[in-house]
Amino acid sequence: LSSGSNAHGQLSNGSLDDAHSFVACGFTGTNGLPASASVLDLAFGANHTLALLRFGDDAEAHTELWGCGDGRAGQLGTVVEDASITSFRPLAIESSGRRPRLIAACWETSYVVMSSSGQSDVLISMGANDFGDLGIGVKNGPGQRPSRDPHVVPFGCVPSEMQHVDWISTGPHHVVVKLRTADDASVLVGWGASRHGQLGPHAESPFATSPSIIPSPAISQAALGNQHTLLVDDLGRVSGLGSNRKQQLEIGAGCHGVDPVAHCTWNGSYVEAGEPGNRTVLSVGSNLHGQLGRPPDGPLGAVRFPFERDGRRLLQVAAGSEHVLALFRGECTEVWGWGWNEHGNLGIGTTQDAHIPTLVWAGPASTDVRVWAGLGTSWILVR
Repeated sequence: LSSGSNAHGQLSNGSLDDAHSFVACGFTGTNGLPASASVLDLAFGANHTLALLRFGDDAEAHTELWGCGDGRAGQLGTVVEDASITSFRPLAIESSGRRPRLIAACWETSYVVMSSSGQSDVLISMGANDFGDLGIGVKNGPGQRPSRDPHVVPFGCVPSEMQHVDWISTGPHHVVVKLRTADDASVLVGWGASRHGQLGPHAESPFATSPSIIPSPAISQAALGNQHTLLVDDLGRVSGLGSNRKQQLEIGAGCHGVDPVAHCTWNGSYVEAGEPGNRTVLSVGSNLHGQLGRPPDGPLGAVRFPFERDGRRLLQVAAGSEHVLALFRGECTEVWGWGWNEHGNLGIGTTQDAHIPTLVWAGPASTDVRVWAGLGTSWILVR
C-alpha cells in the first residue's frame, strides 16, 4: 500500500495522481505482488522508487531489483528512460553473477549492492550526479547528465582486496556506507554533499565526488537528513555531524540507551530507545509541519502519542522527508503518522499537516506489517 506524492508514478498505483489514502501497488505482469515474491526493502528518490524482491524461499531463491517512477536521469537503469513508470517493473542490473542485496536512493540517484558468495561486493550507482552523488570521482555541472550506464563505486580509500558492504544510508545528496574488509575491520566512508560537515569536519570541499573515510569509532548504524548525519556507535551512543541550524544535532545524553535506532527527516532527528516493550521515540529539529510529534517545548523530547502505552509495543519507526510513521502492536496492529501532509502522504484522506500522531492504518494483531516513509510518500507492507 502507498500514499502521497505521485507526479511520476512513484507510488506504483497505475496513475499520476497524488493518493490521499492508501492504495494497493501494482507490479507489471500481475495484479499484485508476483507469485512467490516477498518484499525485502524499498528505497525512495525524489520521484522514483526501488523495490528489492526475493523470489522463492529455498536454496534456489534469488533476488531481483524492480522500480517505478521517473527514469529520465538513469536512476532506473539503462532500459528505462520514461518520465512516468506507474507500476513496478524489473530493472536489469548485471555484475558478474552477483545478485542485488541492498538498495538505497538519493534525489535522482540509485544504489544497488551486488553480492555473491566468495566475492567482494560491488556497489552500483546510477542516475544524477549534481553533487558527486554517483561517487565515481567526477561531478556534473548544471544541466549536464552523466552516462546512463550503471557505474561501479570505487573504494580505493580502503586498502583491502575483499570488501563487504554492511549497510548503506542516504540523504538527498550524500551517502554513508559501512564497509567490512577481509580481516573483518570496519570502515565508514561517505561521499556527496559535504558543505555543512555532514561527512565529517575534515571535508575540505562542498562536495566529495568519491568515497573517503569518515573518522569515527565503531559505528553500527547511520541516518541521514538533508544537511546532517546521525551516527550510532557500538556502545549505543548517538552523535551528529553537519548542520545544526534547526537544532537537529541537539541529541544530548537522553538518546543514549538500550539499542538506540536513529532516523532523520530532512531537518530533524529521531531516536527510538529503551527496553523492549517500553521503547520511546525522541525527536528534535524542525517542527514547521508538526514533524516532531509534540509541542515545541524544548530542543529534545518524546513524541506524544495520544494513547496509553499499556499493551502497545513499538515495533518500527520510519522517517520520510518531513513526516514520520510508527508501527505498534497491541490488541491490534496500528500505524501512526505525523508531520507534513501536503500530498496526502499520511494516507488519512486530507492534505492537512498532522501536528500530533494520527492513526493512519489498523489491522488484526496477527498481521505482519512493515512501514517505510519516502519523499512525500508512505508505504505499508501487509502480509
